[in-house]
Amino acid sequence: MDAVSSTFQAALTFVALSGVGCHMIFNRLEPRSIPVSASFIVIPPTILSTLLFSHCTSILAAIGTSFLAYLSALVTSVVLYRVSPLHPLASYPGPLMCKITKLWLAGIAMRGKQHVYYRDLHRRYGDVVRVGPNELSFANNSAISSMLGTKGMPKGPWWDGRMPENKKVRSLLALRDPEEHSRRRRIWNRAFTASALKEYDIVVRKRLAQLVEILTDNAGKSVDMSQWMGRFMYDVMNDIVFGGGVELMRDGDKDGLYKMFEDFLPMALLMSHVPWIGELSTHIPYFASNVKKFRTYAVNCAIERKLHGSPVKDIFYHLIDEAGLEAVPPSLAQVISDSAPAISAGAETTATALCNLFWLLLCNPIAYSRLQDEIDSASVAGVVDGETQKRLAYLNACINETLRLYPAVLSGSQRAPRIGSGGHTIGPHFIPEGTGAVVHSYTLQRDPRYFSPSPDSFIPERWLSPDEQRALKPAVFFNCTDEIIHDLSAFIPFSFGPANCAGKTLAYQELRMVICTLMTRFDMRFEEGFDARSWDDNLCDYFITRKGELPIVFTPRSL
Repeated sequence: MDAVSSTFQAALTFVALSGVGCHMIFNRLEPRSIPVSASFIVIPPTILSTLLFSHCTSILAAIGTSFLAYLSALVTSVVLYRVSPLHPLASYPGPLMCKITKLWLAGIAMRGKQHVYYRDLHRRYGDVVRVGPNELSFANNSAISSMLGTKGMPKGPWWDGRMPENKKVRSLLALRDPEEHSRRRRIWNRAFTASALKEYDIVVRKRLAQLVEILTDNAGKSVDMSQWMGRFMYDVMNDIVFGGGVELMRDGDKDGLYKMFEDFLPMALLMSHVPWIGELSTHIPYFASNVKKFRTYAVNCAIERKLHGSPVKDIFYHLIDEAGLEAVPPSLAQVISDSAPAISAGAETTATALCNLFWLLLCNPIAYSRLQDEIDSASVAGVVDGETQKRLAYLNACINETLRLYPAVLSGSQRAPRIGSGGHTIGPHFIPEGTGAVVHSYTLQRDPRYFSPSPDSFIPERWLSPDEQRALKPAVFFNCTDEIIHDLSAFIPFSFGPANCAGKTLAYQELRMVICTLMTRFDMRFEEGFDARSWDDNLCDYFITRKGELPIVFTPRSL
């Protein structure tokens, strides 16, 4: 019996050591393919179960015992390594569960409050926090240039999970090759020149007239501004990207497009944080169905636009190079890969910024009144032209203050050292290859080291000159003991460097146009009984922000 027991223990030990060996292989080779990873997890314990046949009551019992020993040893080895001094990120502070598994942060992120969680981590642990087994979050301005600048790092594995279906031809948003990104970005930049923006100006004004008509028809009633800004911006972006084809303001969400997009956000974020789940989605037909449906819709839009053309120079005109400026014309696959990001990134981020701004204004009546006075003084027959809008100091201050408190992407965009580089240095911190890193903009832009006083408060005056601050907010800027700090090096609402938001100029143009039009035509107030605090409570950070309801009553003004 002792000999039998000893043989069984030896066989079981060998199986367990094989599990540890599997961890060493994964740690060395980092296989990303689901079939390859599955083979390492399934095949060895299946084969090794033959060592246990004579010691178990059945073949199934032997296989089960082998898998239990193998996987237990594998998981234990992974956990011990990740929390040990041997791990390359061992010196960085962070929660134990974040060090053990990215599933912990993914679970928090799925609840929509990852931006708050990151902020709390930085307040507890400092400027650099380990937020995953192989991921760091930075919250200081010194990290911006070295991470995001021209000599910074390309996109990280986060994007492999978010867009797993585009392996051969990635969207510009997910490109990890800096040279390819630079080539593709050059084409995108042509879509946002001054002449291109003039074309889009006509589109936005047309859609604004439609929105004003809808709000006039509903004057005195409570309308959900969140919903209408979303519909408005989707109509605008479909016009600008594909020359039209969508009428959400007119017809409502009859095809479920907007709901489809909102439903796809949490799953897309989960796939980003845990890339192997994104890879898994490509092998399972109905997994992440909302993600696939939205992207299929965007692909169809691109194909339709290619087949039927457009009477205007929309963004697609530039992306497909209909002007013939490229030596090698972009492939349809390349343009299709950019179709979904072009709609979602351009529409939802701007719609959210508008809602955040009007919510902040209605929560701060003095700021609302000051902006109203400035717009009225610049208005001619109820219209403020585009060039005048650019020069309105308080308008731009309100926009920037909104984007400071609520940047377009609350938790930033992951970067990682270039594959084969060996690593990257960010100030005194060495980032090993295979490590993801983010600059957490929500935390950074509310840091009193860069914006003070009252960094969590909406104070547009902080963007004005000292004389204007003294006149408008003496109690805040001159009658308090806090140091006045306004450090624009920490202001990155559209990211920074060569991979920053390509449509930044268009976004500012749209924001100014909508704000001036609505504030010229309407007085606004919250619906009676609305708890204004619920707006911030209901904002969900799914990389792209998902909004709650914003019930506002619009009353036409006499022009």
